[in-house]
Amino acid sequence: MIHHHFKSGINTKEPVGKFILITSILIGLVLVSTVGIKLIEGWSWLDSLWHVIITISTVGYGEIHPLSPTGRVFTMLIIVVAFVVFAYGASTVATMIFEGELRKIFTVKRMEKMVSKLRNHTIVCGLGRTGQAAVKELWKEKVPFVVIEKDEERIEEAKEKYPNIIYIHGDATEDDVLVKAGVKSAANMIVATANDADNLFITLSAKNLNPRIRIVTRANREENVLKLKRAGATEVILPNIIGGLRMASLAIRPSVVSFLDIVTHHGEIDLRLEEIKVPKGSPFHGKLLKDLDIPKRTGVIVIGIQREDGSFILNPTSTTMVLEGDSLIIIGTKEQAEKLKKLVKGVEN
Repeated sequence: MIHHHFKSGINTKEPVGKFILITSILIGLVLVSTVGIKLIEGWSWLDSLWHVIITISTVGYGEIHPLSPTGRVFTMLIIVVAFVVFAYGASTVATMIFEGELRKIFTVKRMEKMVSKLRNHTIVCGLGRTGQAAVKELWKEKVPFVVIEKDEERIEEAKEKYPNIIYIHGDATEDDVLVKAGVKSAANMIVATANDADNLFITLSAKNLNPRIRIVTRANREENVLKLKRAGATEVILPNIIGGLRMASLAIRPSVVSFLDIVTHHGEIDLRLEEIKVPKGSPFHGKLLKDLDIPKRTGVIVIGIQREDGSFILNPTSTTMVLEGDSLIIIGTKEQAEKLKKLVKGVEN
């Protein structure tokens, strides 16, 4: 049974909130003091405001009109309150500088700006071993992605390996963190934390914020697979089971595994399995494979077709018709795959 507990991330808004508070107090002090001088001394609004400004700023221009005893006492109060506010403001700024808060604020804003420009990107939740492996593959394939991680040390390690990586320092179980990572405009999410409860909660939240997002999540216990599926996960991966299956395959069919390593980008030969979507309006729509002559035009081999309804055609014959919404499963080099991607969009080389 999955139990979930809420976790609080770093509140990057706290320093900004302090600045807003200090500014609000200063504005309030100026307004209240101006009204006070106006009532006590009977000066014009402009003279009253000028007196308050030169008193708070301590520029030393002197009194514009003689002050009454009551006015002097009130002015002293203004000076005391202003001193307290400035002292609080100075200590806040000093604390932020020494603790690196200003740098964090600027970094957060820069990351949020970069995320706002992304569309159909992938979000990776968690930078453990599984998450790091996913990031390595996404980086290698130049797929736009955003990382969410609450451990600052892991983020720093990732920044060293992947310059200009886009990341959100926070807890992926919190909706506002997912929104900052651009979940509403993302196409995919990889949920790779080591806690099944967190993975379940992240999946639920992401699916609620973006019903169209494709979610691949990790499960550590087999009994939690169904729960994660019900929560909205498109695919659920059990690393231990996959590891065991791979070990067995290496023992009994090593050549097959070696070939799969090559086509899944883990070998030294530039040969890969690719999935290429046939978009609406594609010149491929309604044509037979033999008429498209894909191997001759691009060099790739079509080994399968997934229809829009999810059904598969394995090892399609030359008389198989290609339709809009199909996904062509092909084997070829990166250059050949790019050539086919252009052709399905109607771009001739």
